[in-house]
Amino acid sequence: MKISVIIPCYNDGAFLTEAVNSVLACSYPDLELIIVNDGSTDVGTLNILNEYEKQGLIILSHSNSGLAFTRNRGIKHAKGEYILPLDADNKIKRGYIEQSVSILDEGLYDIVYAKPLFFGEDIPDRKFATHNFDADKLFMSNYIDACAVYKKTVWAVVGGYDEKMPSQGNEDWEFWLNSYIHGFKFQFIDAELYEYRITRSSMIAGVSKQKTDAVRNYMINKHIDQYREQFMKLNKYKLFYLNDQRNYIRASVKYLVKFFKSIFTLSKQPTH
Repeated sequence: MKISVIIPCYNDGAFLTEAVNSVLACSYPDLELIIVNDGSTDVGTLNILNEYEKQGLIILSHSNSGLAFTRNRGIKHAKGEYILPLDADNKIKRGYIEQSVSILDEGLYDIVYAKPLFFGEDIPDRKFATHNFDADKLFMSNYIDACAVYKKTVWAVVGGYDEKMPSQGNEDWEFWLNSYIHGFKFQFIDAELYEYRITRSSMIAGVSKQKTDAVRNYMINKHIDQYREQFMKLNKYKLFYLNDQRNYIRASVKYLVKFFKSIFTLSKQPTH
């Protein structure tokens, strides 16, 4: 099997059909589609999942356990050489799989990502800019959506999506950073190859500043050596912060500077 598409689903029946249809419309010959039901309780969603199961699609179900666990379970079950996670409210466009597989087959890169086409509600602060890979910026904030194609070996080496993250919705950021730290290579396709739905009720929309700070603190502590090295060589942090200060969810530099200043202050205190 060349590629496995993993769709986590938690009461997403209103959108799930569009996501599934976007995958099936690709008509890629060596693909499996796995839908992972994360304890859905909505009757409409359960009916759709039952119908898909009757049609022969792979449906995995468990009690509600969160996005990271759900993605990990689907990927663990997957037979594909490559993995494409797709949120149940998003869609992929024709050509994404083919282009990504072609790049990965060349063997120079391990992860391929593209630009989103935003649709749904027009909320400017929810839109993000995706661009060529930049490790400095990845330490500061996430610009790579979960909807990327990567070798399953990447997932195995980094230990999958971190199920201990203090807030759901940032597992992909930690996954990409962890992948970079482990030496995996990223390739950006400068084209809109998946559709990202914006709604006021989505998971990321409800993330508070307190939860965001908790995530940053967790990320820094988990990768403390790499963040320390990054902080020491970073000489343009003001530029990063000024460019991103309108969206506190994605502005991490000020927090990072404060964090390491406190570490360095403590390290200079005399010991007895």
